[in-house]
Amino acid sequence: MKNYKEIKHLAEEAKKKEKEEKKFCRLCQKPETRDECSYGPKAWDRFAVPIKSVKKEDVDLSDRFELEEGAAWTRKAGQNKNGGLNEKGRKSYEKANPGSDLKAPSKKVGNPRRASFCARMRGMKDKLTSKKTARDPDSRINKSLRAWNC
Repeated sequence: MKNYKEIKHLAEEAKKKEKEEKKFCRLCQKPETRDECSYGPKAWDRFAVPIKSVKKEDVDLSDRFELEEGAAWTRKAGQNKNGGLNEKGRKSYEKANPGSDLKAPSKKVGNPRRASFCARMRGMKDKLTSKKTARDPDSRINKSLRAWNC
């Protein structure tokens, strides 16, 4: 029969071996050790599976690559040089936020959507921007106000 110290030592070795063992983390979508998991050791304990049990079809890397690159609406590719988002940026935002329905700026004076936007953005310009940004004609907020004919 083994004494308490031997049992404790074996348990510690098993835990250490498990820490160093690589498994496939279903959250991170990559093989990694318990310490490498970006979601933390508790998540790794819960969601990591042996690498041998993972099939290539089960691994969905499309989300990971899109996040690394960044959505078009957050980059220059999706932004209109005259302020706001271009068509590519609006489509990218709608894909990232299901249920949203972004539309192009409206310059029609009687449009209630335009009136609401202008009122909201004027308030943001007054309260949330520095005086330097408010005076700068090339700031994103001033470009947007011009695009909406505010």
